[in-house]
Amino acid sequence: MSTDSNNSNPIPKIAQDDPGYKTIMLGNEAIARGILEGNAILATAYPGTPSSEIMPAVAICAKYHPEMRVEWSVNEKVAFEAAYAGSMCNVRSVAVMKHVGVNVASDAFMTAVYHGVRGGMVLISADDPSQFSSQNEQDNRYYGLHALAPVFEPATPQEAKDMMKYAFEYSEKHNNVVIFRTTTRLNHGRADVVFGSIDKIEQKAEFDWDRNRWVCVPSNTRPQRADLLVRMVKMTEDAENFPFNHLTLTEKSINGKKVGFVAAGIAYSHLQDSLYELGITDSVSIFKLGLVNPLPVKSMEKILRHVDVLFIVEELEPIFEEQFKARAYEFGLVDKVQIHGKDLLPQQGELLPETITGAIAKLFNLEYVVPEVPTLEIPAPPRLPQMCPACSHRNIYWIMKKVSRKLKKKFVNNNDIGCYSLGVYKPLQIADTALCMGGSIGMANGMAKILSDDVIVTAFLGDSTFFHSGVAPLLNAVYNQNDILVIISDNNYTSMTGGQDNPSNGILLTGEKGTLIPIENVVKGCGVPEENIWVHEAYDMEGLNEKFEAAATAKGVRVFINRHMCSLQEIRVIKKQKIKLPVIKVNPDICVGCMTCVRQFGCPAISFDLVARKASIDQTQCRSCKTCIYICPQQAFYVVPE
Repeated sequence: MSTDSNNSNPIPKIAQDDPGYKTIMLGNEAIARGILEGNAILATAYPGTPSSEIMPAVAICAKYHPEMRVEWSVNEKVAFEAAYAGSMCNVRSVAVMKHVGVNVASDAFMTAVYHGVRGGMVLISADDPSQFSSQNEQDNRYYGLHALAPVFEPATPQEAKDMMKYAFEYSEKHNNVVIFRTTTRLNHGRADVVFGSIDKIEQKAEFDWDRNRWVCVPSNTRPQRADLLVRMVKMTEDAENFPFNHLTLTEKSINGKKVGFVAAGIAYSHLQDSLYELGITDSVSIFKLGLVNPLPVKSMEKILRHVDVLFIVEELEPIFEEQFKARAYEFGLVDKVQIHGKDLLPQQGELLPETITGAIAKLFNLEYVVPEVPTLEIPAPPRLPQMCPACSHRNIYWIMKKVSRKLKKKFVNNNDIGCYSLGVYKPLQIADTALCMGGSIGMANGMAKILSDDVIVTAFLGDSTFFHSGVAPLLNAVYNQNDILVIISDNNYTSMTGGQDNPSNGILLTGEKGTLIPIENVVKGCGVPEENIWVHEAYDMEGLNEKFEAAATAKGVRVFINRHMCSLQEIRVIKKQKIKLPVIKVNPDICVGCMTCVRQFGCPAISFDLVARKASIDQTQCRSCKTCIYICPQQAFYVVPE
């Protein structure tokens, strides 16, 4: 996000009121610009890929527009509730999260749509087809159907900015929370974006004490449910004039049949490329959707009556397909129009342009050769994802395995969502389960009830995940006296999604100092006795081993906190402060080629020469944590004297 090239204006471009300015923007930055142009006052979020870049960009805008308020919330439910409170108080608000985060926020969201809004309210759901960084690829358009809420879906970064700005107006017009659905390809894609103006509107923050509206007792929400249904009818009628829906009909045909397409979001952008590739752009009718719930019934009928074949191109679930088939039946057009969708396109993963093009060509007998992907003469060997050099998670995992061998007891290690999930892969292979945020302690509660004393039930999670959803299941363990060992690997950051700040380091989204909340204080507050709480520096392997063994052999609810700053963040500090690190090397005369360092520990900075049968260290990756000195059975690693 650059400033003016002549440096005459120190305000970053994204925050400037410069309508007509054109630049290349990341999709998430374009969304942030739309939040600014839409006059949102309160923006909240929990970081999660592919949404993570939105809020830092909003925070930059807030720095130069002091009426704006921003925060990293401890989880998505809190983020939604905080933003919705802003709407209750008559200011425009937005809550940002990834698709699985909406599950966490849904308890509040499902009732909020009954109450409606005062200030416009937008819930951004960044979906992740193909699960690039997620545990599932759920299609959150279903939340619109489930909650009777409008769902917007932009097709380009430009449309994302413009549609976001419009979403606040729409929310206020129809008295409803708007779901703004994106996908990874839009969030992380770049394209030209032309700025609009920042026209400030009067938003006086005030509460109205309307208890009949805001208190969700059945006597209030029953009539609100009826009103919501009426609002949905009105939104369906207005969908015909939604500015980001476009219906284009043509009299031309392909092989004697009139052909139409329906698409939204990135699928629409890919469809355009496919039609151009096949040379049939002007020969087909296209219904481009921006409002994906509710769908405009009259426009649906128009294209259904106009075409002989309708091809619905959508990622993941056949939501449009099912609705168009239902309407075709309602209009008596089942025998008149052929509707295709998931019979030709996959229901899993991102839709690639080549996949769409191939499906169209197959359906209409058009000539198309799938482009060959160049291959290397020597293909690159497969490489499993792995934790960074000097990652503190790897250290505690190593100690866990060592203690397990000594005690001759297996751990059932319930993992959580974070970088440490990579412990499932070789060489560590220590993560036994992983389900959802906070699920580690939750599942450990159940296992402790039914497994024998032959195993030690553990829960493994990070600092941000503990604050997100670890406190409640820990309270449950204390209350029910479940025999579990909770390992909290505290690296001071929400590292997996990009190193965002959280209560463990006490730094706010704006970069200002907040309140640092030591995890051990929270654990004590949950009722874990002080003698059952251990805290230790992750790089002190001897001490870590001693304390962890004590924790493993104790009984009841106990918590072991393994602490060291995320190595990615630490290396930035080291470079900024120009700290000189000690150099670690391998003595080739002592190394016997046992490969413990690579086959069992797996630090990426350590490599092994299969010919010479010797280990070595890549100094460009080494963080000088000295853990290799501890794990080598031959003591071949050493610190180079200054």
